[in-house]
Amino acid sequence: FGLNFPLPWEQQHGRGASTPCIVKMYDNDAESLRLCETVEVLGVLCINPELTSFQASPLEGIGLGDARQPSSALVPRIHAIHVRRLPFYHPLLPFSPDWLSEARLVSVYQRQLGAPGAVIAARDAALAQLTNHLGGDALAAEYLLLLTVSRCFGLHGNQPLGSWALNITNWPDELSTNCLSDAVSELVPRSVCLKVSVDTLESRQWRPRKDFDANRLVAAQLQLAPGTVLVLDETCLSEGNISGQGVKALGALRALVTEQQLTCDYSSYDVKIPLDLPCVLLSKQRSIIKDLEVVLPLCLRNVDTAPSVSTTKQPPSLDAARLLLGLVTRCPRPLQIPDDAAHQLSADFATVRQEFEVNSSLCHAWLALARAQCLTFAEETLTPSRWHSLLECERQRLQRCREHNLAR
Repeated sequence: FGLNFPLPWEQQHGRGASTPCIVKMYDNDAESLRLCETVEVLGVLCINPELTSFQASPLEGIGLGDARQPSSALVPRIHAIHVRRLPFYHPLLPFSPDWLSEARLVSVYQRQLGAPGAVIAARDAALAQLTNHLGGDALAAEYLLLLTVSRCFGLHGNQPLGSWALNITNWPDELSTNCLSDAVSELVPRSVCLKVSVDTLESRQWRPRKDFDANRLVAAQLQLAPGTVLVLDETCLSEGNISGQGVKALGALRALVTEQQLTCDYSSYDVKIPLDLPCVLLSKQRSIIKDLEVVLPLCLRNVDTAPSVSTTKQPPSLDAARLLLGLVTRCPRPLQIPDDAAHQLSADFATVRQEFEVNSSLCHAWLALARAQCLTFAEETLTPSRWHSLLECERQRLQRCREHNLAR
């Protein structure tokens, strides 16, 4: 009997291991939850060994004899009295519609980030945290910071607005992808690093799969909570042949990265569920996922810079950075763009498009980047100074792509 955790390393026992449970829900809550939702449950914990059924079952022949009635010592039951959906999750901002009011949030912001220069200091601390694990590349750290605050706030047709994916190429062997994921996890509540290779595409479960015999959904490693920063490590990807299962796994990755959709396998058909995950893809060459607009070749400034997060002393301003990122991502909303800023953006894009021969779809990414840029400064309106700063970053990025023959 598997514990049905999405991430493979959660399938362990002993102290410190994750504890699965079966939540018994009643009345209106019984059929109301959606896959990947973050919820808070208040209920009665039930641990009763007598509930375990050891009688012969038709499922025993296929290894699922204990799947429906596992021991409550291994999988306890919770009889839910109250279920509350969390529109966002952040340890520094405990959600309650009555307690976490706008007035309280304003008070927290003024107390922690209201002093002159406090937001800049918090932003700089976050950039320093990321730069240390990106070989000293400040530009890559800037884009990764923008990615951590990017969220989908609406749809234009099937196109998610506000979200984008980052592909950092030219990744060196000297840098650890796991250390970068750990560094990101010091800033956001959830960060996951998944290896993408021919072997993992073939062997691991990437898509949740409906098991009709056991009448349950078999969890997969892309089944993550909304807002989780997903680091996809393609540095071990090499040439090889993949089977139909690997092709489907690759398709699920592409749908999640480019469309923000989680693909669920229902045997004869697929079901796609909206799932907002900021995704960063680390690769030596261009990512195997095509049609990514924001591609950035890494430029090492210090090849010896690869400290461990566990051994690095965290500055006090990092707490302010965590609070800043939590505040600006809790309620995604559109960026306010004045008319003069919109005209300037349009003119600059026309110039850059001729200079670097980029696709027209890059304009959508620019709008998402501009929104993220303003959020990291705790602003909701695009100003000329913020736009010029982002435009300079984009020119540097496109110039790197040209030098590495990655221009589109």
